[in-house]
Formats: sequence, structure tokens, C-alpha cells
Amino acid sequence: MISNFSDEVVKQASNDAKRLLSKDLQRAIRINKSAGSVTSPSIDGMPKGSHRGNGSEEIMLLVSECRQLIRDVSSALSMLDADEFQALQDFYIHDKTATRIAQNLYVSRTQIYRIINRGINEFVDYYRGGELLVIAKRELEDKLPA
Repeated sequence: MISNFSDEVVKQASNDAKRLLSKDLQRAIRINKSAGSVTSPSIDGMPKGSHRGNGSEEIMLLVSECRQLIRDVSSALSMLDADEFQALQDFYIHDKTATRIAQNLYVSRTQIYRIINRGINEFVDYYRGGELLVIAKRELEDKLPA
């Protein structure tokens, strides 16, 4: 699928994937952990809503979106080969250095960067059926002068 897009779109989608793994996923994991068990509000008399809506519903929606993101990322990562999976997980999620990952996988540091780049390209293809590519293409088209 990735071969159907321009180099510029692939580069943008790859950058988006890196941000997704290093920042968005970390935020989703933190929110998911801190949420504990989110339940529906109980009705016990007079409504206690505010003029801004029901905060509990907003929290439930946010937690649900975070859990879906975690599932989607996990699904895409699970489709990678073992080295790519390990390298991406260690580099973007666990903040390990390329040198440390290379030692763990018994390859050179240069090879780790190749594995990471290959893994990112595969991740871009697998994440939500190539959604990152479609978004990147749309964003780049929107930037073009009319």
C-alpha cells in the first residue's frame, strides 16, 4: 500500500507514526492507567450537571478513545516481524537508545536504524488500514495553493 503514495506523503505519514508512538500512545497509556474504572454516573435525585455538560461522560469518552488507540497500535505492532516490533517498542515506547537495542538484538547500531525505519513503514501500512497515509496525503493536498 505504501508504494501507492508519493515519497512526500510517506515521509509525512512516517513522521506522524513516530509522533503517535512516542507521544500520543504514551498519553493514552497514562490516561488509561489513571482512569481506573470509569462508570456511568448514578442518578440519585436532582441532576448535578453543570452548564458545560457532563464531565463524567467526557472522561468516559476520552478513556474509550485512548483504549481504542492502544488496541489499534497494538494490532499494527503485532503484525510486524519480531525485530521490528522489538525495535519500535524499545525505541519509541520505552525510550531505549539505539545502541542498547542493538546490543539486545545482536546487530549493529546502523542496522537498528534500518530496522526501525522499515518497522515504521510497515506500521504506517498496518495502522488502521493505512489511515496515516490517507491523512498525510490530505494534509499535504490542503497545503497546496489553489
